[in-house]
Amino acid sequence: MQTPNDQKPMTSPASQGSAAANDLIEHGASLVRAGRVSEAEAYFREALHHDPNAVPAHAFIASIAFRGSQYHAAALAYERCVQINPSYPDLWFNLATAREKTGDIDGAVDAYLRALHLNPKDARIALFTGAALEAAGRREDAAMVFSLGNDIDPAFLAGMDRADAHPEVRFRAITADRVIRRHFTQLHADSVAESAGMSTGHAGAPAELARVINAIWVQTHDKPFTYGTRKHEPSIFYMPDLEARTITPREALPWVAAVESATEVIRNEYLAAASNGAQFAPYVEQSVSAQSWRELRGNTDWSSIHLFKAAQEAPNARLFPRTLQALEAADIVRVEGGTPIELFFSRLKPGTHIPPHYGACNNRLTVHLPLIVPEACAIRVRDDVHAWREGEIFAFDDSFEHEAWNRSDRDRVVLIFESHHPELSTIERFAIERAFEARGRWLKHRRIPPA
Repeated sequence: MQTPNDQKPMTSPASQGSAAANDLIEHGASLVRAGRVSEAEAYFREALHHDPNAVPAHAFIASIAFRGSQYHAAALAYERCVQINPSYPDLWFNLATAREKTGDIDGAVDAYLRALHLNPKDARIALFTGAALEAAGRREDAAMVFSLGNDIDPAFLAGMDRADAHPEVRFRAITADRVIRRHFTQLHADSVAESAGMSTGHAGAPAELARVINAIWVQTHDKPFTYGTRKHEPSIFYMPDLEARTITPREALPWVAAVESATEVIRNEYLAAASNGAQFAPYVEQSVSAQSWRELRGNTDWSSIHLFKAAQEAPNARLFPRTLQALEAADIVRVEGGTPIELFFSRLKPGTHIPPHYGACNNRLTVHLPLIVPEACAIRVRDDVHAWREGEIFAFDDSFEHEAWNRSDRDRVVLIFESHHPELSTIERFAIERAFEARGRWLKHRRIPPA
């Protein structure tokens, strides 16, 4: 990652109409590469006599000034560069770093943003832009830019933990981590406060929301925390004050009998769709990079027919009208508008093993309605091993470590959906849904601020 002290000047040729300037620039560049910087500068200045618009000459002079800590001179030279060629993002980036060194933070922000608009997929530019926005007091904009940069490059924040990282990069990575965590933690707090205000019909609503207020967004929480139960590690949303229970008894879920009574209808609808060519997709997509999923990545040994995925209705949903009707009795987690977050048929082929892993949240239960279960098929949730029984609901907290296997010679098929943790009150469910929606809405509407 390029740092302000490691600027790479423009090395493209000057204008095609000035061969003399090009020759001088090339000779000066060779002197720079040889470490003879003081000699090189004279060649670049001579090139500008032949071609005042030779951007590489201005850029080399600017980089030499920057290396010599002559930041005002560097900024002036880079300003000339972007006047001549405003479409080159590295020139704007270099101008921004020079302005930042002079203390002109507003000017630096403007130049960084221009660079980022020209190259929005450059995580380096996003890192420096976000830090400048934070220094300028533009906290919301800083959070957006840092968050977008983190999406671009999984190693975006790695600089804060690397001993070999340049101090400039490390400082900005630390800033990015702090700003992102601060923003999302505050976003959650604001959302819960809003939910308390919207729940005015319930006396004592804020007290009832204490467990939601104390919830932790694992990847962006602003304080250190530890999980409270062995092998219980939600990867996204953790409510430490909820009872940690691997398996929820069917008796605790009053809607179970109504869903179980529709088992044969649902199974028949599944078999009809499967025999008529309904498409199974690998449950673990090819893009998943974690090594633990290497055997199942892009593999239909564990596959699904989704009716709803990521709160979006899938084309297959139209094939299952009676299934959807039967599930109206279930306490399914739904987003605003009543759309289930996830609902699918899960097929595990003979000899397939789903490796141990953790789910995302502990405020929800994962519910299985077993439809086709040969012998030698089971699931382990932490220390509890359960063999599915056809037509009998199995509900568990998938944020505990769990794995599953099919050691038979036939497919195992279960219908899977998410239900609310039965301990949660109506007000708590409302507040949690609003917190997820607030986070999703902010992520959806992020954009690079205008320059």
